[in-house]
Amino acid sequence: MRKHAGSWMIKVVLFAIVIVFVFWGVGSFRSREASKVATVNDEIITVVDYRRAYNNMLDQYRQRFGSSLNDDMIEMLQIKKQALDQLIDRKLLLQEAEHLGLRVSDSEIADSIINTQVFQNNGSFDNRRYRRLLAQVHLTPEEYETDQKQVLLGGKLSRIVMGAAKVSDQEARQWYDWQNASVSVDYVLFEPARYTGIDPSEEAISTYFDANKETYKTDPMVNVRYVVFEPDTYRDQVTVDEDELLDYYETNLAEFKTEKTVEARHVLIKLDANADEDADQAAKSRAEEVAKMARAGQDFAELAQTYSEGPTKDRGGYLGKFQRSQMVRPFADQAFSMAAGDVSDPVKTQFGWHVIKVESVEAASTKTLEESKDRIVKTLTDRKSRNLAYDTAEQFYEGCFEKDDLVNNAKTFKLAVMEAGPFSRVGPEVLGTGKGAFANAAFALKADEISDIQDIDGRYYLIQQTETIDAAIPGLETVTERVKADLTKKIQADKAKADADAMAAALSEGGAFDQIAAQRGATVKNTGLFARSAAIPDIGSDPEFSEAAFQLSSVGDTSGQPVRGGAGFYLMRLAERKAPDAGAFESEKESIRSMLLRQKQRTVFQDWIDSRKADSQIIIEEAYLE
Repeated sequence: MRKHAGSWMIKVVLFAIVIVFVFWGVGSFRSREASKVATVNDEIITVVDYRRAYNNMLDQYRQRFGSSLNDDMIEMLQIKKQALDQLIDRKLLLQEAEHLGLRVSDSEIADSIINTQVFQNNGSFDNRRYRRLLAQVHLTPEEYETDQKQVLLGGKLSRIVMGAAKVSDQEARQWYDWQNASVSVDYVLFEPARYTGIDPSEEAISTYFDANKETYKTDPMVNVRYVVFEPDTYRDQVTVDEDELLDYYETNLAEFKTEKTVEARHVLIKLDANADEDADQAAKSRAEEVAKMARAGQDFAELAQTYSEGPTKDRGGYLGKFQRSQMVRPFADQAFSMAAGDVSDPVKTQFGWHVIKVESVEAASTKTLEESKDRIVKTLTDRKSRNLAYDTAEQFYEGCFEKDDLVNNAKTFKLAVMEAGPFSRVGPEVLGTGKGAFANAAFALKADEISDIQDIDGRYYLIQQTETIDAAIPGLETVTERVKADLTKKIQADKAKADADAMAAALSEGGAFDQIAAQRGATVKNTGLFARSAAIPDIGSDPEFSEAAFQLSSVGDTSGQPVRGGAGFYLMRLAERKAPDAGAFESEKESIRSMLLRQKQRTVFQDWIDSRKADSQIIIEEAYLE
């Protein structure tokens, strides 16, 4: 080209190249369009920022939930939305901080980094360690320091905004009284299942089906083809050197520490949270007698089977081995101060009085690097294998633009093209626990469109939708049994509600609760005292029942209308209302105030963010809206 640069043909070619670069930019149209996730007041949130925020959030949830975190949980937690919302909030926060003239000095950034424990070695900042750890996550010190500056700047403004939140003693007391009050109610249950012998006619089934056709509409379905990148296939390409082992061990030392554990038995003498001083002293005295017998040589397991009122009674009070954090504080403090064979004095918790016998104690320990080597090698090999799988998926994805590219690229990469479908939004069973996330990605595609890289159950997928099957209402003949069962349940519920309504009407006319219930063959039961957030005796957790019970203000008041609970329709009468122990409030006041203050601070901050959003122009790219 240099030799013939003067020819008109070369000039035309060069001109065309220049035009392409001017109007299209360097790189493909596809990559240019995908370079941003959103704009906030004309400031861009990049795909790189989004991926980093998403991965960080995903790592936090993995640390919290461990191996139980699967794709269904990731979808339920809406981690993608959380990551994007976090970035938008942060952008708004930084823009407002800039507007208000807030600043972060270089010394503040330096102090923050120097005092970050993970960058320290023996309590002092280690610059070599700092750079090495940043390199492992593909960050330069300059990038990290810029990010840290933004974190500190956002923190300054956040503290200013949340500083408006205050909690008074009166608010704390009101919350305490509301949360800890207890009620006891008499109730009657009209249970739909007791109405038997219902056999709907064909005409009734047909009429019900015609009125509820949408209920029986089949789900939309899709067919797809896909390619999977399995990290395990890249394990033989991975090596882990000694420096990497040492770096991981030093950075994650907490993983290799084992907390002190205690193996113990206990006898529990139960005590109601609202018990008076006499009841408290009586329970304590019984516990002291048990402790005395245990110290006199009686078998502790037999004492527990005889005297304990806790759930471990049948196991001789055996609690197994536990860490300090697994037990309530007074119990843990006592147990972890004892030696093997010791029997404690009575210890009071919110459950009652305990007598503890420690059977064995295992001291805290830390595994050496050599002892941890196999585990670290596996962890790093898993991580590197995933990275290699993802890098290969990225290379594959970069060549996917047209309908047939997935199949053609698979041949080049020597990968199998799999097919799945038709399947609904539940997903294909072959994907196991990842079927929900796979289905979400598949249904988000248009015909012949190829997805972004999908991380599903530790594997990476590229998915191409090949066919869409629309939802449709089936003929009655194909769903007759299902319709009949649904209609039967409706008739049962209607009968139960009608009887409950009739009893409610009789009560409104001044009838006696027990007498009216007996006339309708219903049994009156009593719940006993239960707190607002506690399970209801013989009923369990039933928010509707609990809410209705606490709305009854005076003893003898009845629910005006039937309450639809989990088991059926309830009518109830307030038998007793008990206020919480006023004396206990003082001991809990500060913790309640702290909890309410945190809640109020979050509310104040969220209200502030919402107002900024309302006044801002936020544009999210279509691909990230779901």
